[in-house]
Amino acid sequence: MTPQVPDRESIIASTYTRLSGRVQSYISTRVNDSFEAENLTQDVWLRLLECDAVLEESGVVSLIFTIAHNLVNDYLRRIYRFRGACDEMALSAQGEIFDAEAEIFARDIAACERSFVECLPPQRRTIYIMNRYDDMNVADIAGELDLSARTVENHLRLGRRDVRSYISAIA
Repeated sequence: MTPQVPDRESIIASTYTRLSGRVQSYISTRVNDSFEAENLTQDVWLRLLECDAVLEESGVVSLIFTIAHNLVNDYLRRIYRFRGACDEMALSAQGEIFDAEAEIFARDIAACERSFVECLPPQRRTIYIMNRYDDMNVADIAGELDLSARTVENHLRLGRRDVRSYISAIA
């Protein structure tokens, strides 16, 4: 009498009753999400049912855990890719927000600087405006206003000092 070879479905059914808890535990420790672990465990058994390989009782356990291992790796890879994409999008959006905020802040400071410059003494204001806004150097300002370069440098230094202290006080 020849020994009866169990059919594919009975091998899977008996293995399922013996190992389903262990497989779910294996997946759960790696995924850290009980609902997802349950879904992946069911996927292991579905993959085993869809598998075309010849199943033997001796090799089915290693096949099950290989399938579980591969499913967990695929799941984690998908999660890490998704998180990476989300992080990249958040950084990009954050950079745009900071750029917009920085631009608004710079405009506000520039407006405060312009209003304070109007309060400077007339000659200091003229020299500061020519240097800061008209991009003239000390020699050009001295030639245009018929002043010594040393006088222009002194007014420019005092004007910058006053503006700097005002801006640092309000910022």
